[in-house]
Amino acid sequence: MANTKQVTYTVTIEQEECSLEGNVMVSGDDAADKAAEDEIRERLMRGDDSAWCSIKVTARLGDFEGSGYLGCVTLTDDYTAEQCAKDHGMYAEALEALKLELTRVAQAGTQAKRLLTFLEKRAF
Repeated sequence: MANTKQVTYTVTIEQEECSLEGNVMVSGDDAADKAAEDEIRERLMRGDDSAWCSIKVTARLGDFEGSGYLGCVTLTDDYTAEQCAKDHGMYAEALEALKLELTRVAQAGTQAKRLLTFLEKRAF
């Protein structure tokens, strides 16, 4: 049986679907913006998926989970996915998503119980 006494969190990175162009930074200095894009593009070409990614934080409790997402992220050795998630409040976002999922399931369970009672009282 799953441990339901503690919420566990996982942080993963996923491929970013949004284009680099115009989304890395908008400093007003076109040369600086292009240089930043070129640096990320080079990291991606070397297989560094964390150069331009989305971060997913998942909160789990028992068999239930909720997730939060943040896209257009560039990670480094000093700026990890976990640090980014913390800086952007993603743990709280995932917990809120988990609470919403539990509420949805609880409501569905209540409705299912009413429908089952209805069917048991009827002769078909």
